[in-house]
Amino acid sequence: MPGPKKRKTTTVSAAANPARFPWRALLYTVVIFYLVTDLYWCEGPLRQRIDQRKAFTKYSRQRALENGWVATVNNRPLTRGQLDQATAIYLHRRGKTPADISAAGLRIARRVALGQLIDDTLVAQYARAEEFQPDPESVRARIAAFEAQFADPADLAARREALGLSEAKLHALLADQVLVEQWIASRIAEAAAVSEDDLRAWFDENAATDPGAENPPLIRARHLFLSTVEEDTPEREAKIREMHGQLESDDADFETLAAAFSDDERTKHHGGDLGWFGVARMPRDFADVAFGLRSRQRSEPFRSSLGWHIVEVTDSRPAERLDFETLKPEIAAWLDTERRRYAVAVLLYRLKKVAVVELFPENFDHPVTSKSGTEEIAPSP
Repeated sequence: MPGPKKRKTTTVSAAANPARFPWRALLYTVVIFYLVTDLYWCEGPLRQRIDQRKAFTKYSRQRALENGWVATVNNRPLTRGQLDQATAIYLHRRGKTPADISAAGLRIARRVALGQLIDDTLVAQYARAEEFQPDPESVRARIAAFEAQFADPADLAARREALGLSEAKLHALLADQVLVEQWIASRIAEAAAVSEDDLRAWFDENAATDPGAENPPLIRARHLFLSTVEEDTPEREAKIREMHGQLESDDADFETLAAAFSDDERTKHHGGDLGWFGVARMPRDFADVAFGLRSRQRSEPFRSSLGWHIVEVTDSRPAERLDFETLKPEIAAWLDTERRRYAVAVLLYRLKKVAVVELFPENFDHPVTSKSGTEEIAPSP
């Protein structure tokens, strides 16, 4: 009976089946070594290409100096020409031109204008990313309102030239202004809303202590006035004292003396009547005397910074607290303004927090001299 078959074994030597060389691992190592060397050690071609597209590198500063950029907002450059326009518009709103202010004042104006230009550019970027469209009728009204400031078309053309803008670019600038304003309004509408409960809460909390919730004391008075601005002689004092004596002895009445001798042309033919007024409306040296009198009391002759007076209080009203319905329009206007201002500040803070804004101070104070440098428009006039 045959036994079990023996398994045939084959012995293979190590020399006959060598291990495979780790080419893939070596390739990965070489690639990683190259990337580390290029990106972190030697600033090779790859690092340079990346840096040329990034902010806050020597390449971004080099581009700014070469192209006259004053800032970039999310990689969008703002040029010296745009800053020139924004500065001219900022000063125009205040009735001035760059030639009207000192060099130091102009530097300050350019920095304020740059801040506004950056904010407007950032808002416009977000609005356009959302495909937000301004109301066409509002744009037309803004253009019409701007042009209505100039009675003569030549004056309008001169203003456009001073701003470095063609008619089309001016209209685009005004449209961008409406775009920025309406997008902001749409984003803050809920946060800035003021309800009836808000108005009542403010009144309940503040009306008892806020000076604006009270009508101040008022008096109605009349006066005789001799000016010392052009003629300051002893005779002026003698005349006012003579009139006071006539009043005290009933030899003449107030209306007659005012019409004959008072230098206040506005009141002399109305018996010297000044109407109702509060202490803040009159010069201090006059109000101190007038408000120190009782109703129906007449002062002695006294001198103010303007001349000699005799004043007589004809009626008076004490201070009074105003009720909610009277104050509601003022409270609403104040709360609306404050909430909008705060909401805009919060919105801009949030936008800036995620934005990339790079400044290039070397270019701030070097306005463009050629008109070609002002071709790009600033976002907001």
